[in-house]
Amino acid sequence: MKIEIGKTYSLSAYHKKSLFEIEMFKNPENGKMLNTEVMWRNGTFIVRVEDLDEQIELEACLGEDGDEFDYDSFSNIEMWDCFDGCSEDFVHYGSHFTEEEQEQLAEDYEEQLEGDDWMSRYEWLEERGFESLGCNYVIHGGIEVELSEEEMEPLE
Repeated sequence: MKIEIGKTYSLSAYHKKSLFEIEMFKNPENGKMLNTEVMWRNGTFIVRVEDLDEQIELEACLGEDGDEFDYDSFSNIEMWDCFDGCSEDFVHYGSHFTEEEQEQLAEDYEEQLEGDDWMSRYEWLEERGFESLGCNYVIHGGIEVELSEEEMEPLE
């Protein structure tokens, strides 16, 4: 498929279970940071290709062996839907948490899930002083794209 600047496309992962939602968190009191990652069975994004860089980027992601798709590479994009969260994990980068602290964090979170008033990872981290720094979506292993019936306005 030829991707054209100014056109709006609907896209999804070529392979099931290759769409990841990554949310970054930081505790401003102690500076500790971590991510949560949710693996979705699949989902749909609507993107309007705004320039040559975005055109090249989207074309490189096409097909079974396409490059990794990064939501943040596009300026006019929306998450349309996602379904069937298959796994959710804390992901630690750098040296913000010792190995013991990582294990304890995971255990504490899992333990609270057994109660009647369980919280999502987002809520649970907020209760512990963490703030979201933003969310990104990544698709590994290529994407499928079709011209979208939804229209997006060009960015100004």
